[in-house]
Amino acid sequence: MALDQRSRAILSHLSQAQSYVTANEIMETFRISRRTIYYDIGKINDWLEENELPVVQHARSAGFQLDQEAAKQVPKKLGAIKQRHYEYSTTERRTWMALYLLARNRPVYLESLMEKVRVSRNTAIEDVKRLKNELISYELRLEFDRRLGYVIKGQEENKRKVIVFYLQRLVGKLGWSDLLGQMRMIFNDQADFPIFGKAEEVKEIISASEKELGIQYTDDFLHNLAIRILLFVCRLSQGKRIKVDPVDQLVLSETKEYRAAKEITKKLTALIQVDFPEEEIFYITKHLLSSRIQFSQTIFENDNEQNDKVLAEVVSKMVTDFQKYACIIFDNRKEVERNLLLHVKTAYYRVLYGLEADGGLEASVKEKYPDIFRLTQKVSKHLENAVGKPVSDSELTLITIHFGGWLEKMGIEVAKRKNALLVCNTGVGTSRLLQHQLEGLFSTVDIIGCVSLRDYEEMDLEADFIISTIPLAEKGKPVFVVNAILSDAEKERLLKKVNAFIGIEPQKSNSIAGVMDIIRQHAIIKNEEALKNELKQYLQQVPVKTKEAYKPNLKEVLPIEHIQCLTAVTDWKQAIHESAKPLLENQAVTENYITAMIDVLLEMGPYVVVSPKVAIPHARPQDGVNKLGMTLLQLKKHVPFSEKGSKPVNLVIVLAAIDGDTHLKALNQLTKILSNKSLKEALIAAESPKAIYRIIADHSK
Repeated sequence: MALDQRSRAILSHLSQAQSYVTANEIMETFRISRRTIYYDIGKINDWLEENELPVVQHARSAGFQLDQEAAKQVPKKLGAIKQRHYEYSTTERRTWMALYLLARNRPVYLESLMEKVRVSRNTAIEDVKRLKNELISYELRLEFDRRLGYVIKGQEENKRKVIVFYLQRLVGKLGWSDLLGQMRMIFNDQADFPIFGKAEEVKEIISASEKELGIQYTDDFLHNLAIRILLFVCRLSQGKRIKVDPVDQLVLSETKEYRAAKEITKKLTALIQVDFPEEEIFYITKHLLSSRIQFSQTIFENDNEQNDKVLAEVVSKMVTDFQKYACIIFDNRKEVERNLLLHVKTAYYRVLYGLEADGGLEASVKEKYPDIFRLTQKVSKHLENAVGKPVSDSELTLITIHFGGWLEKMGIEVAKRKNALLVCNTGVGTSRLLQHQLEGLFSTVDIIGCVSLRDYEEMDLEADFIISTIPLAEKGKPVFVVNAILSDAEKERLLKKVNAFIGIEPQKSNSIAGVMDIIRQHAIIKNEEALKNELKQYLQQVPVKTKEAYKPNLKEVLPIEHIQCLTAVTDWKQAIHESAKPLLENQAVTENYITAMIDVLLEMGPYVVVSPKVAIPHARPQDGVNKLGMTLLQLKKHVPFSEKGSKPVNLVIVLAAIDGDTHLKALNQLTKILSNKSLKEALIAAESPKAIYRIIADHSK
């Protein structure tokens, strides 16, 4: 009877359990259906009977249990399974095919692959097709040549990354002895792969570096790196050398990991008689820097190194933001930061060198801890900014586990999060401005996107509620209508409404329930739910905080040369032309951009009037923007921005954005000025561009 990988894993799980294991636990652990459980248990029982061991018992109310004597024998029996008794899963077959092809030093044909993974011709052909598709994401091609057989083509660095990726599929699911056993099954041609007989010695050489580095690798990483290096040596012995950028070499040579890599390669040379070029030593250094470690004695002793200071600051910002978004306070923040830094320091190098972790936990973590995962996504922007690359979901999963572990340790549950959709019938400027304000306003609400009215009418809603700059017909979800620029009073009103909707209690010593009890004693309540909701809104007292902006200051984007004062213009079109003149003169925009701003208003109406007396005309960056810029035109006599003569405007502020982000700091500072009634009136009443610029400069800090 053959046991596949999943059946082996379930049997191993049962053998380690101290009591009954429920079907739900098995379903959650192995991500399989209830029907599949019974199918696998049937295979396990056949195998147990074949090995003269008691079968798995099932109690309907309790779950599955393995006899104690059988539990003692199972690990030995599993370790003794011979090649013909092991059935590879589809994923395992592709994994071993890829590793075999990358290590093989002679032509490999379909028959060889069939023999290695023990499947039929048709199954092997299907596996090869799937492997070919998987390799595309690494910019590699799996091709067939009549003379050479199957060959993986592409850059050597990408081939090494594939080795790391496929090994991660095996290590962790297989113990060290099982892993070596399967390596011997696949790489059983001693003439071609004598090096695999040295796996134990290679592991000991790498383990010896722990003392020098003052760390302890996780078992999975230690096993993974040992096999990685064996496969790298296979390629090196075939003349397949890695290239490392000279700048990287300079940086890497200053690290203690480089010194450890030199010692490792020196011992490996003595063991297997293969010389390591300098670039291979640098490449192994990258893997040591990217290692997953259990603990470190030295990671907190190098605060004088610039990179350590940067990463310590990254971790501090991540923890600060996590507390803010999760609405919690860690009891021992320093300990949280120390443990997170231990992970982030190695994660930084994994992302930098494209060696991201893939522990196979991503799907289960997203399903079990969706709120914590989303929070981790938000706070990991600090790590992305430091490394200059996006952080993969696999890495985010590991950071999620870190935060989740601390929350469980403290017995804390994060505040339940809600999703809001923003509907804004405008261009990039106004919609980004509003989204930026809202993201700084709510701590437990995620703005999942900004769509047009047309998109809103056609889409299936996945949001909990809608925030819109225009009145909307409700589609089963509440709609909160707001202005594009929110004053403090408007922010407070919106907070009250949203918090009442999502069930956040007002910050008052007296509860809603207590107030309701008092009312019941003295009055007849016609609609209790409506009254509760009104009370929640009334009693909400939430401090308004504006999310800190970034990038150019307002005074940099809106210099005094871009400010004009006129008595009057003939209509709103001339107002846009006059306001945009400075941008046109310094070639920040083309004539097409001015035309685009006017066309959008003709089509959509005066949506650019973002608050009384203020309009911010804009169009898309691709409509003719060459560089970021902003202008301000002050009119002593207002001009209507509506064909009906309504929407009077005295301040016409043209925005030319180059993308969705660069202008946000300036826009946020402008929003603060316009939200302050006295400051806005001061801009309208100012007697000169110099007086206007003075207000701008004073509030651009």
